Formats: sequence, structure tokens, C-alpha cells
Amino acid sequence: MTKNSGELKILVIEDNPGDFMLIEDYLSEEHHALEIQRAENFKIAKTILQKTSDFDTVLLDLSLPDINNTELLVKDILAFSNGTPVVVLTGYTNKDYGVKTLSWGVSDYLLKDEINASILSKSIHYSMERRKVQHQLYESEEKYRTLFDSSPLPMWVLDRNTLEFLSVNQAAINLYEYTREEFMQMSVRDLWADDEARIEETVEENFHDFFTLKVKHYTKSRNLLYIDVQSNPILFGGREARVTQAHNITEKLKAEEKLRHSQERFKALVQDGSDLISIIDQNFHYAYVSPSVKNILGVDPEKIEGRNVFDFIHREDRDKIEGKIQYLGSRKSYQLPSYRYKDGKGEWRWFETIISDLRDDPAVKGLIANSRDITKAKVQEQQLRESLERYDIVAKATSDLITDFDVEKNEFQYSNAIYDIFGYSQEELETSKEWWQDRIHPEDKPRVIEAAKGIYERGQKILGIEYRFKCANGEYKYILDRSYVITDATGKPSRIIGSMQDITERRKYINAIERSNERLREIAWTQSHVVRAPLARIMGLIELLKNQRNNLDNIEEIIDNILNSSEELDKVIRKITIKTEEEF
Repeated sequence: MTKNSGELKILVIEDNPGDFMLIEDYLSEEHHALEIQRAENFKIAKTILQKTSDFDTVLLDLSLPDINNTELLVKDILAFSNGTPVVVLTGYTNKDYGVKTLSWGVSDYLLKDEINASILSKSIHYSMERRKVQHQLYESEEKYRTLFDSSPLPMWVLDRNTLEFLSVNQAAINLYEYTREEFMQMSVRDLWADDEARIEETVEENFHDFFTLKVKHYTKSRNLLYIDVQSNPILFGGREARVTQAHNITEKLKAEEKLRHSQERFKALVQDGSDLISIIDQNFHYAYVSPSVKNILGVDPEKIEGRNVFDFIHREDRDKIEGKIQYLGSRKSYQLPSYRYKDGKGEWRWFETIISDLRDDPAVKGLIANSRDITKAKVQEQQLRESLERYDIVAKATSDLITDFDVEKNEFQYSNAIYDIFGYSQEELETSKEWWQDRIHPEDKPRVIEAAKGIYERGQKILGIEYRFKCANGEYKYILDRSYVITDATGKPSRIIGSMQDITERRKYINAIERSNERLREIAWTQSHVVRAPLARIMGLIELLKNQRNNLDNIEEIIDNILNSSEELDKVIRKITIKTEEEF
């Protein structure tokens, strides 16, 4: 028989010298280079293996004098051997016992009575090869376990039949918020958010095959995830299983949805928006005109593209636009002054435009013009200007103060009459609503503010109210404020045009009349009450003298009483005269 080459290092744990010599002979027949070390009992074997486990194979006799527990003997030798193959040599003929020892982890089980050189050599070499293969498998498993555990993508292994979790990596734990122990008590069905029937059908149809599937999963905290699943059938620990990779595409789908909405919004802005967007080349020809031009100007984009911008601008406005364009290159963005632009009917529309210089952008290579039709606003502005001019003329004729309050800007504009009426200088004058409110007399302010609510809350168009307004010198003047409200397209107040008339002298005159009336009422009361008392006495005494003169013994006394009452009446009349002179 051909001998095996290569050095072989064997530990033989055998108490019987005869059996050891036989084993040694068998090994020598098959191997050139051979190093055999013997341990006569368990204690010696333990000592040797604790020092070194650098053996190719351990041959173990189960009948050792210093240990009776066979299972303990085998398991301890396996532990001390540190992965070295262990072949059991025994005289037991019970095959079930042999299978049992194999289950403990030994590499082979040989009956001493059946051993020869060839059988022993094959067993040793098979055990050594099996160890190499197991080591390679272990390294491979460790490598794939490392890849599995360290994968940034969630991964798990499922039982192919029950879909229960057999293993999960850390990325899955982090994403789904379950602990490893919780996963091991679950099946993948516990993650499904919907479409259970569709998923079950896909899993069943691809029981032995690879498949991909997009699903929705719930995390432990019930957050919804969109998952792209890739699942492959494998054997895991002898069980039919699937290794699954879960790619979380939630943010990707959100980004795609956001992009889709953005594109739809852009499309709506470009096609249906109120702004006209165009790209102008370096020669000021239209390279692109948005479809919204059809709604704004009533002309197709194709009829404008390729033509010069100034073909459509009113000749009276061209100079100021050309003057602005000279800033090209010095600023990236600027606003053009409003100008007139010809529409599809040949009529002039007022436009305002913001120019952005993107000539260096390879995607644009031109100027971006964002234009807006402000014709309606221009007409209103012109009407307002004419109205204000009329108000200004009226104000000059009447000396009234004309006010224009911009609701959105919270800004007052005053006519020059404010300097004459209230004595404020330009430095003292402010335009905010708060400045105006702070100068209303404290006693009148709540009433004025309450009246102003009618404009904002009840849609009142006209307001007239009297109040006192503070002058620059601290004194107050009486004002008659009459206002008219201008509303926007939604019916909300946009401007309030007012006329503040100084009625201080009129108010003083009215107050004087009211005081005079009060004096007259006092005089009237005096006439009706104070004058009547002495007059009634005089009349009574005269009546007494007239009718009872012959029967009276005290005529002198009656005459004295008449005289006293006359003097009292004279005093009352004098008092009335003095009051009347004081009043008038």
C-alpha cells in the first residue's frame, strides 16, 4: 500500500499498551512522517491538551481508568481539543451508542475489533478533511454573518413555510424599532401594512425562487414605511428559509412625490399662471416664451419666439428700458420700470418685468424675464391719481386736509394742509396709523376706533365722525373726518381716502350758543319763578285794598308790604338785566 506523505501528529488516549502498539503499527503502515504522543489516562490527556491542541487528530479510548462517565469524558476531550478532530475507539458494539457519541461532536466512531490500517487511516484523513471543510464553512459563515450584521440595509432570515423570523441584523432593528428578542417572536406578516393577499400570493408563487416586491410596512411606533424587498431562498440551519434585504425607499418616494408636485406647480405657473416667463438671447430675441402668453396676451408663443423684444414695446418706453438694460453683467437680477407692451389685438398692456441674468448657465444661456400684466393696477393708479388731484384742488379751495391711507402698507399720505392746520414740520410728521391714532384725544379715541371697525368688519364704505386731534403745540382742534373706502378684488379695504376739516371755530361757536341757551334757560326760570313771587304779593295786596278798603284798619302796613315787594321785584329785574348784559 502506498504510504501517505506529509507529517501527521496524533494524540492517542489509550490505557491499554497492547491496543496502543497496535494503533501505532496501523498508523506507521500508512504514513512516512508520523509523530504519536500517548496519554495513558484522562488526567494526562487533559494536561497535554491544556498545554497544546496542535494535533491533527485525537484517538480516544472510552475505557479509561480515571473516569467512568463516558459522556463527560467525550465532551471534556472535545472541549480541550479546541476543534481538533476526535475519533472514538471502543470495544462497545452498540451502534446506537456510537450514533449518540457522534451527536456529541466526535468526528468518527470505530470498533477496535474492526480496525485495520486502512480503515484507521481513512477515518483520520476523513476527519481532518471534514475539519478543514467545517473550518472553511465556519469562516464563510462568519464572513457572511459579518456582511449580514454589518449591512447598512435591513436584512433578515425567514422560515420559508411560516415566514417567522430566524435572524435579523442591526439595521433592521434600528429601522423597525423592535428588539432582536421581539423579532424572534414575530413573523414578517406582523410588519405588513396592507396588500396581504398580494404578498402571500407572490411568496407562494416564488417559494423556490428569488423575487422582488414593493410593500408597505409598519414600524413598532406605527410609522409607515415603503420598502423594496429582495428575497432569496436558502437553507439556514437545515431549514428552508429566505434571506431578505429590505431597502427603505420612503424618503425616495417622498422626494419623487415632492418633485412631481413641484413639476406640476411649475407647469401650472408656466402654462396657466398669471406671469409671462421668457428667455431672451444676447441679441434680445425671444428664445422661449411660456404658454401662459396665450392667456395673457392672446397670442401663441410661436408667433413671438425668434422676434426682437423691442418690437413689442411702446416706442415712448423703449429709451427707459434700454437705459436699464445697460446694467447687464453688473447685477444678476433687477426690475425694469413699468412699460407698455403690445398684445395679440394690437392694444397696449402695461407690464412690469424682473430680469435675471443667466447667460452663464448652460441650461439657459440667456436672460430670464418674469413679466406681469399690471394694466388693471395702472388704470386704477391713474384713476386714483386723478381723484387725488381733484381732492387736492378741493382741499386747496376748502383748506381741508386730504389723507390717503394704504391699508396693506399701514401708511398715511397727507396733503400739505397738515402743516398749516396742525403746525407739524416735515421732520415731525410720520406716516404710520399708530402716529395718527396717538394724536386723537384720549376721550375720543375709543369712539373713533370703534367707528373704524365698521370699515373692516361690516364692509362700511363711507365714514363720517367728529373728534379732537392734537396739534404740534399740544393743543387740540376739532376735526370733521369724512372717509371713503376703496376695496380690492376680494372686497377687502385697500385704501381709505379721507378729508379732515378743521371745525374748531364752528365748534366754539356752537359751544357759545349752547352756553347762551343755558343762560337764557336760567333767565326764563328766574322769570317764571323768582319774579312771580313778589309780583303775586303786590297783586294780592292791591286786590285787598281795592275790595276791602273801608274795612281795613292796617292800611299803612299793607302799603309798606307793597313797597317792600316792589323793591324785591326791582332787585330781581336788575339781576336779570345784569345776566342778560353779561351774556350779550
